[in-house]
Amino acid sequence: MLKRIPKLIAGVLLICNIAGVVSAEKELMYDPEKGIIFVEKGTAAPSGKPAETSRSQKLQPENRSQQRTKTASRRSHSRSDLHIGRKKDPPELYFRSGLEYYKNGDFTNALKNFTFADSVHHRPEYRLWIGKTLRSLGRIDEMLKTMFTIIKNEPDCDVADDALFELGLHYKNVDDYDKATQLYSQLIEQYPFAMAYPTGEELREIAREQRRLMRAEMINILTILGYIDEDLPSSYRNFQEKNGLPVTGTGDRQTILAIKKQHREYLEQEERKVQKKQRFERYSVWLYGAIGIGTINILLLLLLLSKVKAHKRHITEMHKIISDLNVQKL
Repeated sequence: MLKRIPKLIAGVLLICNIAGVVSAEKELMYDPEKGIIFVEKGTAAPSGKPAETSRSQKLQPENRSQQRTKTASRRSHSRSDLHIGRKKDPPELYFRSGLEYYKNGDFTNALKNFTFADSVHHRPEYRLWIGKTLRSLGRIDEMLKTMFTIIKNEPDCDVADDALFELGLHYKNVDDYDKATQLYSQLIEQYPFAMAYPTGEELREIAREQRRLMRAEMINILTILGYIDEDLPSSYRNFQEKNGLPVTGTGDRQTILAIKKQHREYLEQEERKVQKKQRFERYSVWLYGAIGIGTINILLLLLLLSKVKAHKRHITEMHKIISDLNVQKL
């Protein structure tokens, strides 16, 4: 009986331990030295490291939602940001990369690089090339806003003259010669030593030549159309009065478009006259040729008829001679 006492005591202790384990809230922990063990909930791991939770506890519904949001955000950034997940290079490097894209005609990537360079470090030359690229992409309103912003906010920067020139070129291309002339004149007066960025061309001389060409073109066309007067503003007024346009005496877009339209119609009419004359000349050659051939045929026919008549006379004379002969006498 005494021998069984230690065993009974051990059994009681084991039951107490099991009851304690059941009564206390336990959780599984991983100890690098002991392996998986039971510890009271909320206590630190024996090794001093924070308790590791299970994968199902880590990925609670709100955590999963946040993770999906972050993943979607990273994907959206990867489409629009050229630099996600990598160290950003100096803006000058992206500007030069944009120039290479621009030269190769890849205006979409050129705009991305120019825009990023400007977002990192605001510089007028970056915005100038943003404007040039927008023009190449056909986004004219954005281009105009960009160029006018450069001129208004930074008139003393190195590319303000380039922005003025770009605006003048745009208004010339859309046939607003008055606005283009004003911008070119402003460039010549305000920036007498203007140099193109980065080619180094003298913008002042180019602006003067463009202004001269527009003036010469209008004088030539108005002279052809019969609206020329003592000077160009008077010629504009003459044209505007006779065509029911607002009389401004300037080459505004409405006037220039009307002049060019009338000039095209005049050229088309002259071309039709030339084509008609050419057709008449061609038909005349054919007609004269036909008349010549017909005349020759008539002459040959007359000659043949004269020969036939001669033969008929000869035959008639022979019949007379034969009839006059006295066969009996022979």
